[in-house]
Amino acid sequence: MKPQLLKINKPSGLSFNIFEQSCQFFPTPWHFHPEIEIVWMKSSTGKKYIGTSIEDFGPDDLVIIGSFVPHFYKNDPDFIEGKSSETAQSTVIHFTEDFLGNDFFLKPENHKVRELLENAKRGIQFSKEFCQQVKPMLSSLSQLDGMDRLLVFLSILNQMSKTTDVKYLNSYTMTINNSEESARIKQVFAYMLQNFQQEIHLEQLANLVNMSESAFSRYFKHRTRETFSHILTEIRIEHACKMLQEKDISIADICFESGFQNVSNFNRQFKKMKKMTPLHYRQLFH
Repeated sequence: MKPQLLKINKPSGLSFNIFEQSCQFFPTPWHFHPEIEIVWMKSSTGKKYIGTSIEDFGPDDLVIIGSFVPHFYKNDPDFIEGKSSETAQSTVIHFTEDFLGNDFFLKPENHKVRELLENAKRGIQFSKEFCQQVKPMLSSLSQLDGMDRLLVFLSILNQMSKTTDVKYLNSYTMTINNSEESARIKQVFAYMLQNFQQEIHLEQLANLVNMSESAFSRYFKHRTRETFSHILTEIRIEHACKMLQEKDISIADICFESGFQNVSNFNRQFKKMKKMTPLHYRQLFH
């Protein structure tokens, strides 16, 4: 099942879009778009599909979803079948990274917000406690206009960029600002992304950047806050998820095409990262 490209219509004379949704159930299909999206769930329950993650949602669920990340909100059967006394209600904000100009978020004062927008490519889940803090601002947005509306929205982004009470819904995304370090670590990641279907050893990556194995291991952990083997497993699981979403081939074939050497280890690692088996993951998508 491949996501659809969705065209977001921006109202004339506005730099970003606010959409107040109220319906029996959310009808939008599995889709993606260039705009960054903030979703505040007001009522209803179900499962949200963001990138390769599948998570429950309910009232005061708040997430930010990066540009071109596929996503879909599927209500529980009671809503779809018209048996619920509640309606499905949400506030959705769409905006582009350059909605205030090409270099606005490149200003030094905006570096935290810039990091937020980059990390949004992983899908960021905010806590219910944080949602309570920003709910008054989210509620007021559609009643405001002009500079008042823009300032409140920027304040929401600022608060989102400062909180650490978040959960990343998808695996590691590289964000590096130092150009010298960027070149070195990007070389490592490029090699891993090109060769993850084969065996990759620490020695190969260390040689790639002219470091000893012990020095490279410390360097990699410092830059990514994870071990080389953990990141490699994440890359393989992400690839497996995309195949489970889109291809009708056996779990064993997906296991080997994702770089795992045996099915039992693949199942174990998949369940550890996604909190479900590969088969259950496929069933939820189809």
